Amino acid sequence: MKFDFKKLGLWFLFYYLVTDVIRGLLETDTIAEAFKYHIQPHIIALTISVGFIFFLYAIVSYFIFYKWHNKKPFWLNLITTLICALIIVYLRYLIEEVLYRTMFGFGNYKEGVSMSYYILDNFYYVFQYCALGIIFYFWQYSKFKDERTNQLLLENQRMELDLLRSQTNPHFLFNTLNNIYALVHIDTDKALGAIEKLSLLLRYSLYKTKTLVPLEDEISQIRNFIDLESLRHKEQPAVMLNIEGVTKNIQVPQFLLLPFIENAFKHGKLHSKAQPIEIKITVRDMRLDYKVINEIAQKEKDKVGGLGLDNLKKRLELLFPKQHSFFCKAEHSVFKAHLQIPLK
Repeated sequence: MKFDFKKLGLWFLFYYLVTDVIRGLLETDTIAEAFKYHIQPHIIALTISVGFIFFLYAIVSYFIFYKWHNKKPFWLNLITTLICALIIVYLRYLIEEVLYRTMFGFGNYKEGVSMSYYILDNFYYVFQYCALGIIFYFWQYSKFKDERTNQLLLENQRMELDLLRSQTNPHFLFNTLNNIYALVHIDTDKALGAIEKLSLLLRYSLYKTKTLVPLEDEISQIRNFIDLESLRHKEQPAVMLNIEGVTKNIQVPQFLLLPFIENAFKHGKLHSKAQPIEIKITVRDMRLDYKVINEIAQKEKDKVGGLGLDNLKKRLELLFPKQHSFFCKAEHSVFKAHLQIPLK
């Protein structure tokens, strides 16, 4: 959500003209009398200074909530706004009751007014225009959340379809079913286990379309995917899966972890002794740390990463704006992907 100075300025201008300038004109007996009064140089100067001060109330309150709404308690932001508003009241006093009187011989209040009375009298405007800034912020924030939610829903649907295509593409299914068919004559129990794993993976892809799922479900699908991919090779792929921390009762966005594994199997060297496919999932301090490291297959060096991880970056921006850490890089024939997200 961007800091919308211009739109707040339009809100303020409309409100200020209606509640102060136009109202002042309507309270006079005749239009001619009102016009004559308001074109006086000192009235014009005071109107400009008052408008500037009132706009400061609005912009400061808006900025405070824009900067710290999701980082500090609501009441603390209100207190900060009040303190800043009192500083602005003092600024108004310096401009209108000190500077103007010294330079031009006029002020906005009676000469000799006490500071305590001045602050109390200004509290009405502090409340009014600070409320304007806060209301504008929450109106903008509400629109931003609605837009982001709609965008996220569309992005989730697209990502789910993309992942579904990658998991159920004819090549993957053909190889897996072919290997299962061969196993039927060699090891019936192993073939039955492979059918079950394929069934679970397809059911997870087709029917579990929730925004959040248990972390243990995602880990189960990673294991199923690794087992099914292993059927394609005579030699077992070198894979190290390490899980640290308590994974129970932890929710994560669906299909968030599996694309890393797909990428490793697609572009990685599966039988590397120097660098096996290393998968590490750590849950600590309400954060999920996820790393996947693999040696890049010689023929895939120019294609590593791919569209799947690019789409994942965009999805992370929607799910965890300014709250996540994600990078992937290829270095010395080794590809590393590292993700950190907050857990709720």
